[in-house]
Amino acid sequence: MSFTTAAPLPVRALAVTLALFGLLALFGSIFLWGQGVIFNPPEGVDLAFPIADIFINAPASFIAAFGLWRMQRLGYVVSQFVAGFYVYASVEIFVDLCQHGAASTGEFIAILIPQVIAVIVACVLVFYLWSIQDLFFCRSRTRINSNTVLSIKYVPS
Repeated sequence: MSFTTAAPLPVRALAVTLALFGLLALFGSIFLWGQGVIFNPPEGVDLAFPIADIFINAPASFIAAFGLWRMQRLGYVVSQFVAGFYVYASVEIFVDLCQHGAASTGEFIAILIPQVIAVIVACVLVFYLWSIQDLFFCRSRTRINSNTVLSIKYVPS
């Protein structure tokens, strides 16, 4: 008999958050976060981050979300990768923001707040999931039902 354990509510909340981050990364990058469309970018717009978001961040976030929702090992492992990616990208954006500044206070806040949220989510992914990692790794795919009787026969040689 095989069955899966339902994900705890905090894990499901993380899965939904990762799915939303994946959607934001995908569609935000396609539209260059309001600067145009990636298929016809304005001159001078750096495409490195949008391309990384489309090909790395969005798919990894979706895979992690699906895996966490289903309490699969892959979900745990990919969510750790995603957490690292979020921290790396956020630090890169923080450094760029400090070096070049923002055009206005509104732009500064619009850039800063999502990155702070991403770092917080990354910390929760690492520390909370670490505390419950046994649910992902020590869980057997098949379990013996409590009504199942095991019998061992002795066969003399």
